[in-house]
Order: sequence, then C-alpha cells, then structure tokens
Amino acid sequence: MKKYLAILFLIPILFFIASEVKGAVFAEELTSTTCHACPAVADILHEIYASGDYPFYYVAMVADKNELAAERATDYNLYGYPTTFFDGGYEVVFGKQAKENFENAIKSCLERERAKIRLSLSIRWLGENRIEVRVAVENTGNDKYDGTLRVYIVEPKSRWKDNEGRPYHFGFLDYAINEEISLEANEEMKKEVIWDGGEKGYEISKDNIMAIAVVFNKQGVTRYSDPPNNNRPFTAHFVDACSGAKPAADEPPTLYFTEKPKSVVGYRNVSFKWYGEDDFGDVLFSYMLKGYETTWHEWSSITFANYTNLPDGEYEFLLRGKDNVGQITEISWKFIVDTSPPYIVEHYPKNNARNVPVYTTIRIKFSHEMDKQSVEKGIEIKPSIQYTIEWRDSNEIIIHPYELSYETLYTVTIKNARRTSGQEMKEYSFSFETSSEDTTPPSVTSFEPFNGGYLGEIRIKFSEPMNTFIHKGLEINPWVRYTYEWEDNDTTLVIKFLEIEPGDYTITVTKYMEDKYGNGMESNFSFNVSIKYPQIIYTNIEDGEKNVDLHSVLEIHFSHEMNRESVEKNMSITPQCNYDVGWNGSVMVISLELDYGKTYYINISGEAVDILGLPLKNNFSLHFSTLKEIEREIETNETPSFSLIAVLIAFLIIIRRKLK
Repeated sequence: MKKYLAILFLIPILFFIASEVKGAVFAEELTSTTCHACPAVADILHEIYASGDYPFYYVAMVADKNELAAERATDYNLYGYPTTFFDGGYEVVFGKQAKENFENAIKSCLERERAKIRLSLSIRWLGENRIEVRVAVENTGNDKYDGTLRVYIVEPKSRWKDNEGRPYHFGFLDYAINEEISLEANEEMKKEVIWDGGEKGYEISKDNIMAIAVVFNKQGVTRYSDPPNNNRPFTAHFVDACSGAKPAADEPPTLYFTEKPKSVVGYRNVSFKWYGEDDFGDVLFSYMLKGYETTWHEWSSITFANYTNLPDGEYEFLLRGKDNVGQITEISWKFIVDTSPPYIVEHYPKNNARNVPVYTTIRIKFSHEMDKQSVEKGIEIKPSIQYTIEWRDSNEIIIHPYELSYETLYTVTIKNARRTSGQEMKEYSFSFETSSEDTTPPSVTSFEPFNGGYLGEIRIKFSEPMNTFIHKGLEINPWVRYTYEWEDNDTTLVIKFLEIEPGDYTITVTKYMEDKYGNGMESNFSFNVSIKYPQIIYTNIEDGEKNVDLHSVLEIHFSHEMNRESVEKNMSITPQCNYDVGWNGSVMVISLELDYGKTYYINISGEAVDILGLPLKNNFSLHFSTLKEIEREIETNETPSFSLIAVLIAFLIIIRRKLK
C-alpha cells in the first residue's frame, strides 16, 4: 500500500509541465440584459478572472444597452447570446457551457504563437468624469507590424444588470482609442488621450473605472460564431497583446512654504506664505499659530498669514491642505520670537588666559545674528594692533592679528554692537597674555593614509600650528602636481594630487617646514603612498557555486572605494532578474530575487572606475546556479497531452503486475 502511495505522490510532479506565458488572454463576452443563459456565463468568467489562475482580462459587451457593443456583435457575425470570443475569435464558446470549456479556451490561447508586441498602459483620474489614458506599443520583432489598437473603458461593477438583476462585471462603456497602427521593426508609438465620460453621457467614479488596452493583428482568419456547426463565419483578428489598468491612487496634496520667518527672530511681526498642489484638483488651506491661537482658521484658498506684536516665546505654525476628496496634508514651522539684547556666548582666548601663542586668532561668538558693521566698528584692542576680520555665519567673528608681541597683556573690548533686529549689546571686555618666545622645533605626529593606499588626499598632522607658506618644506618623488590646504588651526596639512597615475610616491617633510615661531623641523620626515588600479578581492558567493538560494545577497568587496554610479552602470546580470543594490563603504551589496534551476552570470566591465577615476584592473565575471525545483503544485495553464497520460497509465499497470 505504501508503494502505491509513493507512486500516486509522484503523479502530480510528472503531470506538471512548465508552460511559457506568452501574454494575457482577452475575452469579449457578448451578452444582453434580456438573455436568460447569460448570468451563468458571466458568473463563470468572473470566477476564472477572480481566481488569478490565468493572465486573463474580459469585458461584458452588453449589446442591448450600448451601440458600440452591438456593433462589435456585428463584427463577429453573432449567432446568439451569450457568446464569448477569446483573443479576437481564436477560440469561441457559444452559449451556456461548463466552466472547463472556458478554461480550455484560455489554455489554447495561452499556447498559441503571437507577434512580438510589448504593450504598457496607465490611466489617471482627472475628476469631473474624466480620465487620462497613456498607452505605449512597441514592435520588438524583426518585421513590420500592422494591427488595431483598442482601449476599452469599462466599469468593474457595471451600471447594467443581467437578467437576474445583478450588475455585470467589467461592463463596456466606450473606446478611449480605436485606431489602426503600423510599426516598423523595433519601433515604438506612444499615445495620450483624455476620455471624457460626461461628453458620452456617463457619470463615472474613480473607484469604479478601468481601461483595458488590446492590440489586434490586422491579418484576418476565418472563424465561426457557432463553432460546433461551423455556422456564421466571421473574419477574426487575433490578439497579440493585452494590458489593464485602474486609476493610480490619489495622493494627498503637497504643501510648501514660500516665505517663513527665521528660526529665531528679533522682531514681533512675522509673515507666512505657502503653495499647495494636487494631481486632481484645487487645494483648500487651514492654519493655526500654536502658542498664540487655539483654533484652526476656516478652510479657504488663502495662501498667506500675518501676525503682529507677538510676545517673546516659542511658536509653531501649523498648515493643512485638503484636496477635493478630503485627504489632508499637514506641515509646520517652529520659530522663536526673542527681542532680548545680544550677548557673547563664548570667546577665545578666554578671559585672563596665560601663555597664549603670538600667532593666535581671536574668536568671538554672539548669541544672535549680528549687524556686522556695528560689530566691526565697535571692536577695540589694546595695545593697538593691525588685524583682519572673518565672519562665520552671522553670529561668529574671527580676528586675525598680523603680529602679536611676546609676553604682552592684550584687552579686547566690544562696544555698541547690535543685533540685525536692532537690539544693542552691553559693552564687553576680556583680556589675555601672550607667551614667551618658542624655540622648540615642530614634528610630525601622524599621517594618513596609514596603509599607504592613496584614496584622494594625504593628511599630515604636526605637533603645533605651522607657517602656512611651505616653500621648500615639502617634496614629492616622483614629482606630481598637487594642491594643499591647512586645517585644525594650521596643524594639519592636506595634500591632493592633481594627476592620478598608478605608482609609488615618497612624501618628504623637509627641515625647511617651519612653525608659527619660525622654528624648522629637526630633520626630514618621509613616508610612502601608492596609487593602484582597483580590483575585486572577495565575493561571498564563489564562482561556479551551485544550489544558491533564490533570495540571496551577493557581496562584492573592492580593494578600495569605487565610483558607485560607474560600477552599477557597467554591471550586468544574465538572465534578467529583480535586484536591489546597496553599498557599505567599498562593498557592493546586491539583494537578488532569482528563479529555480537557472545559471546566472554577473559581469562588471573594466570601464567601472574608482573614486579617483581609475578603471578596474580586470573585467569581473561570476556565475552560479540556483536550487532546482523539486515539488510544485499542479498548474492549470497547460493540460497534459493524451500521449503522456497513456504512458503514465501503462507505467502504473506494469508496477501493479510486478507487485502481485
């Protein structure tokens, strides 16, 4: 008995035959509200559609309610209702029949050859009974293609009811497009139309409208609308492509502030202006100033708000936008009204600081945005020195003295300085004393890159601030053009090569490099850097690996950081699959969605470059195979052939005889 069970278990696997889906099947259900047999056929078609077992669309052509549907019945030389024409008449099911007959018609259409036509469709709800239809048709074959493009506008829940009083599904209203097309090999056509239901006498809703685009071949073939009796011949034009679409989801409106106060303001009057947009209509607005108001303003089209004489405090302006279906978006802006006088938050050197270097800069940070002219005019330094001024943002000033004297007490005073909003600061002073003369030579404390691999810059850290004019203080061998700048209070020298050539370079800081006091290095300091072509040093999936999981993550480790856009542009995966690319430093992470039993090839050409612009040293290629599918449920897209069934029956009879 167990042996029989094992054999029976294998039968579904042996019966399974993988079939290539060559396109969606399209059916036209020719029907009438007075037809007694039509409701049963409508139920069968909708049951098949709702099951999702087949790539399948259909329309209910209610001929006694729609003139265009009646004309379509004439095209098919209709014998009687109900009749369902699959793929333009490739298969015809007349009258009320078993569900199996309709499924067999779909399977037959799935197996037939089609022209190489690629079809895409989208629709957008415009409101007021209007939709925008966008369709693209591409001939991917090698020969010229002639056909007809029809875009059916249907209601998933029809306004018309069958003979039993139930609404039809996908009831046909009108054609958005009905025209002949002609495409050369590899040619694509795009078309956009506005379909206005109001002009056609239809009041429609966004939630109950759909478009189905169908491309019919111009070549005609004789078929019969009463196939059992070869009665009522008509010229069939078979379907080569079919696609359906519903209106895209209506997103809430988008809001922008076009004018708003600064985060901190020194005045009591503020203004807001804004703008809102929505895909399908106008936007209404409501707003409230939290911290000042407790209720929202009424909905209106007003796009500005002004507030006067606000007390000092924290506020949040809330803005809402509402579209024509009631969806709401909210944005906000926080700000502080502060009309207090400014003050100094911090400064360097600190008050009464000792041993301040004579090359120091003086930094002063204010509590608010300052009126620059009043600050610069109000600076007084004693003993008097020459200096220049640099502003960082609008509340921090840097004073660069030309020369300070050793062992001298300096006093910095700020008088009559004002905020940009006009409030005046109290007079403020601080003092510091400079150090005695420094005779200690500087030294190199660290350098980057530590591993010698040049990746865009070289950083040399010194023990103290240095003279920024390096002159003979730096040598590069072999020589290469470069730029440099100083950071970290002139203690870090940053060097960038202007020419990127692979090779080894020696960087030497010579004894001519001086600190701010004029002290030179005790001796030369040298280190090496190298520029190399990038290469792939590791992958977590090995070349030729088998039984790779369908949901795998491939990590490709590069020798150093790459130009990510360049790598992704020059990467190919064959056969095509869905994947996402992410990066973690110099590691490219590819999340793959693979199919059973396939061999995949991943290639990165030598045109991919690193962040320096250097190409990969070699082309990269990796191949691997996925797990084979062992068990699958029976698919109904294809019926096993009679010969296969006969072989299986014979096989079972032989096994049974042996077991006896």
